[in-house]
Amino acid sequence: MHKVAIFLVIAAATGCSGGTTKVSTKSAPLEPGEVYWAKNQLAVQTDLPGEARFQNFEIMALSNGDRVYCGEMNAMARSGISEGFVPFYMRRSAGTVKAVNTGADSAEFSAQKCAEARNGALRINKV
Repeated sequence: MHKVAIFLVIAAATGCSGGTTKVSTKSAPLEPGEVYWAKNQLAVQTDLPGEARFQNFEIMALSNGDRVYCGEMNAMARSGISEGFVPFYMRRSAGTVKAVNTGADSAEFSAQKCAEARNGALRINKV
């Protein structure tokens, strides 16, 4: 699962998906079913999905119909060591995850993308 996340981070950084487009964003309500789905998608990126914890969870609706999920996740490694709460960023289109960034190695990128989304505009890859 971590290889998928790393590939998506590299694809986002290099723009290998054929360019980017700018979309507007707005805050969306935290519907329980959607929150449950998103947290599960994020948790499976970790060594121990059942141990993942979340805080500051947000959903943003994009003008192209996609959704962005932001917040912080505390993932537990198999060794029992916690990373602490680290920013995450995930984008979905319909039911498909288009980008996911979790973990300390992508924390700065995730924080930047989520700040852009909160400010009302976001540049996304055409994946």
